[in-house]
Amino acid sequence: MRLNKEGFITHYLISGPREIPYMDENIDKNQLLYEQKLRSFIAVQGQECPTDEIILHADSELNMPWDYYFSYGNWFVDKSNFYSTLEKVELVAVVNLEVAKDMELNACLWSYAAIDCWLNQEKVGEIKEPIYKPIFKMNMILKLHKGNNQLYIKMQNAGIRDTRNIFGIQILERQSEIIVNLPDEEQVKPFVKAEEWLEQIKMQGHSLIFSSEAPTDTNIGYNSQSRDLTLGEKRIEWFDISGQASFELESNHPFVIVVVKVVGKALIRRFELLEEVEPIYLKKESRDENMQEVYKNISKVVKLDRGNQIGFSMINILSRVETDRFREDDLENIYETLDQIESRMDCSDFLLCALIRFIKNNNIDTNLQKRVKEVLLNFRYWMDEEGSDAMCFWSENHSLMFYVCAMNAGEMYPEDQFNRSNKTGKQLYESSRKKVLEWLTDVEEYGFEEFLSGSYMCITFAALLNTIDFSDEEISTRAMKIADQILYLVSIHTFQGSAIAPQGRVYRDVIYPFTQGLQALINVLNPAYAYTYSEGWMGFLATSKYQIPTEMISHMYESIQREYQTGNALVRLNKTKYYVMTSVQSPREDVGFKRWENISFEEKSDVNSQAYIKSLNERYHGTTCFEPGVYGYQQHLWSIALAPDTIVFVNHPGAPCDGSSMRPGYWYGNGVMPAIKQMGAAIASIYVISDKHPIDFTHIHWPNIRFDEIQQKGSWLIGKKGNGYVGIWCSGEKEAYSDQLFDVEYRIYGRKAAYLCVCNDNEECHTLEAFYEFCDSYQPYFDENILELHTNKKISLKYVNTEDKTQII
Repeated sequence: MRLNKEGFITHYLISGPREIPYMDENIDKNQLLYEQKLRSFIAVQGQECPTDEIILHADSELNMPWDYYFSYGNWFVDKSNFYSTLEKVELVAVVNLEVAKDMELNACLWSYAAIDCWLNQEKVGEIKEPIYKPIFKMNMILKLHKGNNQLYIKMQNAGIRDTRNIFGIQILERQSEIIVNLPDEEQVKPFVKAEEWLEQIKMQGHSLIFSSEAPTDTNIGYNSQSRDLTLGEKRIEWFDISGQASFELESNHPFVIVVVKVVGKALIRRFELLEEVEPIYLKKESRDENMQEVYKNISKVVKLDRGNQIGFSMINILSRVETDRFREDDLENIYETLDQIESRMDCSDFLLCALIRFIKNNNIDTNLQKRVKEVLLNFRYWMDEEGSDAMCFWSENHSLMFYVCAMNAGEMYPEDQFNRSNKTGKQLYESSRKKVLEWLTDVEEYGFEEFLSGSYMCITFAALLNTIDFSDEEISTRAMKIADQILYLVSIHTFQGSAIAPQGRVYRDVIYPFTQGLQALINVLNPAYAYTYSEGWMGFLATSKYQIPTEMISHMYESIQREYQTGNALVRLNKTKYYVMTSVQSPREDVGFKRWENISFEEKSDVNSQAYIKSLNERYHGTTCFEPGVYGYQQHLWSIALAPDTIVFVNHPGAPCDGSSMRPGYWYGNGVMPAIKQMGAAIASIYVISDKHPIDFTHIHWPNIRFDEIQQKGSWLIGKKGNGYVGIWCSGEKEAYSDQLFDVEYRIYGRKAAYLCVCNDNEECHTLEAFYEFCDSYQPYFDENILELHTNKKISLKYVNTEDKTQII
């Protein structure tokens, strides 16, 4: 086994992660500072390297077995996870480096966690404290002697919501002279052979082609990807393919898993048929019929899968009540919801928001009333209240939900004492009402920070519905206008039935716009367009007085050229009949722009003010002040589409493979932000990746199979769909790459790359050849020395690196 092309060690035996519930007596009224402190002391320092013999499947120092690590395309040991409650996380790993003679090598260790690294039982690298972002790089010198040299790594981390349990070791020189092997070599050999077989699988059309017959105990599974936790293993349909040389995949099964079992352990590779992922239409004749079908579909999901065997049912129960589908076990599910809220797991505010809507609109028995009151009086509604947990308070959707739930709970029990705030219900109502007003004022003035988020806009919309329905007239009226604003932004970005937009926070479904949560908002606004489940948030509409502003439907069909501000971002939109291009500008060059001030670094700031909470959110969930060189999070910066299924964009991945659960991920977000400028029907961008980030490539999302025609001519990649054309030029060499998706991706290796993406239609360019001539007339040129991109059509862009301390935690 060898290092990969970037010099990373990719083969290890690992043990863990061991995850232990963590109780902490420390408190801080600033949850972000509390979590930083928790990370600072959770790692045990000064440990010695274990000397026990390492045997596959035998227990490590963690009292967990040693296993063979495989993660297709990954450069790291990546066991990242989402923790709804506080956990201490530990993992150990081991690998041997074999060399033919003594040598001393420069290497670096990458991680977000606390790491101890020993070479031949001597400490060679150490990261003492975990961090949230950005990834930490530590230089090491490895003094290797002739023969095998053992690297032993111990990782420690604090499991708090999305947690980066990840490390990588990169050898910076003489990579070809290093052979990688693992302890207990004879037992490891079958795993290495299975990995090699998995890695060589190719996809041609609907066929998986194997390099040799499938090993014994190899299975293929069609994953329905149902979000219903109660379906369990039924979500995957399995077929034994042992001994087969290929496998023809069935239609209507886009998500495929191939599993090889070796000594009972599973090695997994995932595949995805992009062309099989299609929009879902409800096809109802009236708006009322459409909404009833929406509620019915939501009601069918018993419990929303939140990972780690946690299921949320309260949102679905709302729709089951509306459609007369209340289950025999739903009373039990409501009590389980109350237990979840009481445990203060992350997103308890989502459950609380749905619970309050339920009890406001339904008669409940005495026993349930008693339990509801007990839970609501003991809940922690804000981070300055007593208690410690892993709840996120500060994101745009979470903060509004906490404020509104506290206001509603205080109003329900005005004379009772709320245990964690030591306030009466009346006092809690008044303080929370003030926070709701501050939130509304902030959005009215600045717009959304999580703007057009495929996942989070629906949650904010649901929180606004509770604000509209269960608040006084002043607040309700203002909340209605903000809900209208969400639907207005969605409507102007709707192109051929789906939202094509830059986004403040995004996940992998950005590659399928018609599956994002925003599609649910599009459907309730215009039932002619596709529907998606969106975690059931649209069920709130069944009992809301909010009226959908149907007059906005006309914007969905209009050609629109405009720019607008939201948060610190300037969004440009150019939508025609045949294509849409849209982006944020990085940096902003408009006269008069002034960034709102992040006050989280000021000790005397009011930690309960909306300005402070917004500042915490900018630090944790990423800034909307887009500038070149700033570390990214989940922001999606630009898109071009000829149809909702034919979308083109570039990003700098935060992870090296599609299977990673990192934020930023492979297709969503950016490790480092580029310079971006949109002018007319062209978007220019320049990416410069510093050596402080491990991922040294950018990549193009280009779904070949979705186009009617495509060509690659010179440095241009051009395509036609319907009556629209798109072309993308790059300064670097494009390398086709396949991970879960095939024929979708081009990687551009190198830490400097410039792109120019342009559109046109058949009214001006009647053929693909004519469009190429149009593209070629731009004559783009990128000067790597001065980091400037120029064209013949008055489009120029210069990259000036910026640092932003808000993005370091």
